[in-house]
Amino acid sequence: MSDLLNGLNEAQRLAAETTEGPVMVMAGAGSGKTRVLTYRIAHLINDLGVMPYNILAVTFTNKAANEMKERISKLVDADIQRMWVATFHSICCRILRRDISHLEGFKSSFTILDEEDSVKEIKETIKEMGLSTDEYKPKNVKCEISSFKNDMKSKFDDTTTEQIYFAYERRLKEENLLDFDDLILKTIELFEAFPDVLHKYQDIFTYLMIDEFQDTNTYQYKLVKMLGEKTRNIFIVGDQDQSIYSFRGARIENINKFQRDFKDTKVIMLEQNYRSTQNILDIANRVIDNNGSRFKKNLFTDSKDGIKPIFNKLNNAYGEACYVSDEIKRLMEMGYSYKDFAVIYRSNYISRNFEDVLLRQGIPYTIYGGLSFFARKEVKDILAYIRLIIDYDDSFSFKRIVNEPKRKIGPALIKRLEDCARENNCSLFKAIDLIDRGGQGYNSLLDFKFTIIELEEYLSSEEHKMNEIVDFIINRTGYKAMLKAEGDEGEERLKNVEELTTVLIETDEMYEGTRKEKLMQMLQEIALRTDADTKREGDDVVKLMTYHQAKGLEYKVVFLVAFEEGVFPSSMASFSERDIEEERRICYVGITRARERLYITCASERMVFGRTNSMFESRFLKEIGKESLEDKTVIPKKVFAQSNTKKPFVPGKASDVVETKRTNTTDISIGDKVNHKAFGDGTVVAVNGDVITVAFGEAFGVKKLLANHPSIRRL
Repeated sequence: MSDLLNGLNEAQRLAAETTEGPVMVMAGAGSGKTRVLTYRIAHLINDLGVMPYNILAVTFTNKAANEMKERISKLVDADIQRMWVATFHSICCRILRRDISHLEGFKSSFTILDEEDSVKEIKETIKEMGLSTDEYKPKNVKCEISSFKNDMKSKFDDTTTEQIYFAYERRLKEENLLDFDDLILKTIELFEAFPDVLHKYQDIFTYLMIDEFQDTNTYQYKLVKMLGEKTRNIFIVGDQDQSIYSFRGARIENINKFQRDFKDTKVIMLEQNYRSTQNILDIANRVIDNNGSRFKKNLFTDSKDGIKPIFNKLNNAYGEACYVSDEIKRLMEMGYSYKDFAVIYRSNYISRNFEDVLLRQGIPYTIYGGLSFFARKEVKDILAYIRLIIDYDDSFSFKRIVNEPKRKIGPALIKRLEDCARENNCSLFKAIDLIDRGGQGYNSLLDFKFTIIELEEYLSSEEHKMNEIVDFIINRTGYKAMLKAEGDEGEERLKNVEELTTVLIETDEMYEGTRKEKLMQMLQEIALRTDADTKREGDDVVKLMTYHQAKGLEYKVVFLVAFEEGVFPSSMASFSERDIEEERRICYVGITRARERLYITCASERMVFGRTNSMFESRFLKEIGKESLEDKTVIPKKVFAQSNTKKPFVPGKASDVVETKRTNTTDISIGDKVNHKAFGDGTVVAVNGDVITVAFGEAFGVKKLLANHPSIRRL
């Protein structure tokens, strides 16, 4: 026996050496599970003489598979090119390329459809059935079919969608096509219909290893069970406490199911953490201990206790973002780099305040795995509506939203409109009155014109408040209904759209002039933002991300922000203990991303979707225990007194707004220092009645403002 495993701790070595029979490793966050997997494979090959092609290692991402191959290649002497280290879908694809011809009607030369191509096939199927793609939107039908294929839905919402599904499946078979979800399903179908094919692969794969087992769905589990039933040498690695993908079909109960199906399973716990300090691990342990029916683990580390995690409750969301940026700058002076920081939030719309403040503070950042707030499609769409409402001649915005949502205004009609506009030297909007009437889609084009005119009249009327504009646009145009029809993804996109209401309210406070002039200034500021403002060469940037995007990553300094009821845990989870347990696992994942320093922040008040309300601290703070945190909160008592009179935040419509009352400030004189919510600190250089002139920093210059405006406070 070689000394290959000498570098592993006792629990890791036990897992690597236990090679026969079913083994379940419960690997806590940062406990070295990938190290165990790679060393176990190396042990099988180097010490036990197992051929590489007899080992099947399954990961959930291609990146993880490639990293594992690289690590294994450095540990073993044998050629590992024939070893199967890949994702479920890649492995199934290889099996089907070899053996799908056993299934009637399929050839090994099948084509795999990506998401976009699948939607196109469904669209053609709907048309062939004589159905309306407006009533049965192809993208929505694709989501339903995918949910059905991944066992997230036991049946379809209506019989027509079910008929579309069967017609779509016939179409794929006729054209020798498979969509992404079919790869696993067809492999299971092949094994069930042809046991001799299954037996062939059972003989090949004498050792199976499955990473991130808590994220397997029903059919992935079934596939693992089928392949491993003969030798029963199945090694699964997972962590119940990090199961956060139920919305994708992951079944946390597969861990218990595995123990029932393989009753002699040996369970090994990996609890020694190599990432975080003990103070961080202690609060992670406290939170997750509140979940029932789990393998109880207690993460520990040999490193020092470290710095006590910090908690801070700020007056409002803007103050929270400023606090985070100030701490980043302070820690940078202590020797940290921008790449050492991560700001983590529960929902994407929370990012906007942090983007604004980091941008103004000159701190480079990137949205990890996503787009910045103003680059998101739904946000750009509504801003395009506002641009066109303000300026009918904005043909660029016209083209962006004339068929968003779908209005049966096709490319041919747009081409006619563009030709007419060119001939008459006018905008596309004006060309509607000049184009030859009639033809498919003309009435829809006319309806679009009248909708824009109606929206312009609404926006111009002082009877309607700024906070009502976005809600009116998305309801009148059907944009809200379109997003709601997209399910969970659409609901998340709708939150981004409704957050624009907050942007408009801030715009109303920030700028002077008529409503249209204020909106034009807002649009100009957004348009002037560039990647150069927020990014720099290389990876030395602050990362902003959701908890789900953070899984598997680690940073020296982590900020868990908006730690408030209704935001985190999400209001959608409030009525189900099962959902709350998943939110708690999400919290655990967030805490364990931090290596050296952890900050938890929340706000007393937060304007969300244009509504200002008092916020309650997340219940997870109570579970963590305030005594475990260094409390930096310095909110004046009177703020609590004012806040307690307001209703707690519950996400709802953007139009359900509670206005912030303006309060009279003390007399302001020339030379006084003031702070503005958006422009920062400045000096009063002139006073004219209720209007003051303030010189702010270089970024904002001199501005005239109302002295009693709620955004201004005297320093």
